[in-house]
Amino acid sequence: MSAGALPEERREQLEEIDPSWCPAWPLEWQRAFHLVRLRLEAGGELPMEPSDVVHHGEDLGRWVRSVRLGRDKLTTVQQWLCEHVLGIEPAAEDEKPKPRRTQADKWVMNYAAARQYYQQSRHTHTRTN
Repeated sequence: MSAGALPEERREQLEEIDPSWCPAWPLEWQRAFHLVRLRLEAGGELPMEPSDVVHHGEDLGRWVRSVRLGRDKLTTVQQWLCEHVLGIEPAAEDEKPKPRRTQADKWVMNYAAARQYYQQSRHTHTRTN
């Protein structure tokens, strides 16, 4: 057994409490999953936006959004649980945030603007009046 690994007996005890328990996943992820599942089982709606529902200190709307936007970072089992147990659909392409610009992207954009400015004004000095 590797350092920090859960002994089989303890893992089985946790699975008796919650069959979908998986200590290999981050505890925060498992906690939010469990709280959303309990909310749905009690007849509540799936929180879709940050701050929609905060329960026991967990922002469930933020968690659902992170699952929708970061689906490709989840394991296959996590994806299945979110979709089939909680009904969380992956975010559509138009919902995903645009990728951040790299320094190289910013340079290309600024360089093009400088070229355009020079072509229009024939100098690169800005006037300060």
